[in-house]
Amino acid sequence: MSFPERPVTFLTDFGYSDEFAGVVRAVITRVNPELTVVDLTHGIEPGDVRRGALSLAASVPFASPSVHLAVVDPGVGTGRRAVALAAGEHFLVGPDNGLLWLAGERLGGIGEAVEISASPYRLTPIHKTFHGRDVFGPVAAHLASGVPLSEVGDPIAVETLTRLDLPRPRLEGELLVGHVLGADRFGNLSLNIDGELIARSFLSTGRRVAAETGGPVVTEIVFGTTFGDVEEGEPVLLPDSSGSLALAVNQGDAAARFDLGPDDEISLTPLV
Repeated sequence: MSFPERPVTFLTDFGYSDEFAGVVRAVITRVNPELTVVDLTHGIEPGDVRRGALSLAASVPFASPSVHLAVVDPGVGTGRRAVALAAGEHFLVGPDNGLLWLAGERLGGIGEAVEISASPYRLTPIHKTFHGRDVFGPVAAHLASGVPLSEVGDPIAVETLTRLDLPRPRLEGELLVGHVLGADRFGNLSLNIDGELIARSFLSTGRRVAAETGGPVVTEIVFGTTFGDVEEGEPVLLPDSSGSLALAVNQGDAAARFDLGPDDEISLTPLV
């Protein structure tokens, strides 16, 4: 039984100055020239699995049923597994290092998983440092062309997949504690406080809160809906485009202003 063709989304840490991403695209279109390939980004910092996972998870809800190909793979050529996963009407293809897990959860949960290192659809010989070209790309292309998941690899238990270890936020009355997940190129800081937790908290548009970031200085920040809710150079808390809480500076760089990076804690309390 075959299935309809679907687009391939493509995310890596390959960068834009080398040929690696283009070569994988060439492999995909060699399998099927009619496939649409959507480049999400190839600008993930080298080996930054968490940033790749967060970017992928933020992107997949906006795609029609697709094959999501992601390669941020510092363990390439080692014993880490190469996998293809089914989540709802979507497939995810990449290394089993936590990169795919959040996206699978965002798509409703991973229902099936197969190991594809020995897939009949891989290129041969496989180069140990370029599984994107030799394993992930061709498998993604065949899935996108309608080949069933069961034919591209051997089944494995979903429970054995590598999960991404992220800090957990907490809401205790009028104390909301979150952690920095990362910064975008504008210096806006993504926090691990999702829309549901925002709705349950004391945060409301226009409310001022006290923010502590581990130092002696407590910063007064307004909770808004856009950067322009505060004066230029002033900080603002707001839902980002994925609905999660972000700390930004209007026309500025919050990461530099507050000297915060991944896993750093921020505590918020309401001001009267």
